[in-house]
Amino acid sequence: MRIEASAAFTSSRPLFPLFIFLFFIPGFHSRNLQQCSSSCGDLTNISSPFRLQGDPAGCGDVDFQLSCQNNTAILNFRGGKYYVKGISYDKHTVRVVDVNLAHGTCGLPYKSLSMSEATEDGRFPSLITFWQANFVNCSNTIPELRDSKVPCLSGDTSHVYVNFSNRNLFGYEIPRSCKVISRIPTSWENELNYPYNETTLKLLATGFDLRWSVECRNCHTSGLFCVYKSNNDPRIFQCETVFEEDYKTLLPAFIAYLVSRSLIDMALLVRLILAPLVVFVFLLHKCLTTRKTVGNAEHVGDIQMLPEPVPCSPQGHTSNLPSDSPKQVLIAASIERSA
Repeated sequence: MRIEASAAFTSSRPLFPLFIFLFFIPGFHSRNLQQCSSSCGDLTNISSPFRLQGDPAGCGDVDFQLSCQNNTAILNFRGGKYYVKGISYDKHTVRVVDVNLAHGTCGLPYKSLSMSEATEDGRFPSLITFWQANFVNCSNTIPELRDSKVPCLSGDTSHVYVNFSNRNLFGYEIPRSCKVISRIPTSWENELNYPYNETTLKLLATGFDLRWSVECRNCHTSGLFCVYKSNNDPRIFQCETVFEEDYKTLLPAFIAYLVSRSLIDMALLVRLILAPLVVFVFLLHKCLTTRKTVGNAEHVGDIQMLPEPVPCSPQGHTSNLPSDSPKQVLIAASIERSA
């Protein structure tokens, strides 16, 4: 009997570890999932790829890590600090607001951030709306901007105004006595340039939406480019090498650019070097030809000015020219006859 029981126990030993595995693993897995769903203040269900600082190593992605300070989730982004107001896992968006503007108080952003700078991060490849607030500091009062003056930042020698636009301001749009001191993306509600008042402060406090993408982060990490595969929400991104899709179109254009550039360079070479050289040779040839013509003309003139040869008489005596007077001729004739 003991032998049979021992044999039965021995035969069941390989099944015992499997029983332990099936019994404990589901509970461990459920606890691990529960730990990876964090919360901070009003922001609940912080899950992959986002995580809170201090979460277990297997939870979320460290590149999408948030910190929880004073019961508020904070995202460190491009050197600035932003309160996280909400995360959409369906649309892959996150709403953030600058910590200095979040409470609707007068002031500058914690750090200047333009729209172009906001989309240079591989984790957040795009904005939802492309509008930004431009804070401009002027040494003189600008009457046209008096309604958008920021009172808490202005004084006797410094006048700060805020302007909303869908791009960075061009140089000619900024008065000479002014310079842009800060920028911050805004929501679509700021498309109109409202007077700087409580309404503007509330609009700045709404923050802006960033589109997040793990795929784009991986693209940038691999040295590739992240492009839209679909413009529908949620946006789908994919990795591509440099101009993978458009190289067939861009290659002829690049060749045409090189050819046109070569022609332009040749034209400049002809104009700046060959043309002056041709003109110089032409003038030199003309100068030499003119000198030769003048020399020949002087030589001919010298020949024409030589004295004519003096004819000789039959006796070998030269006769005086011009001819003698009729009286001298008669005298000479009479002398000959008497002889």
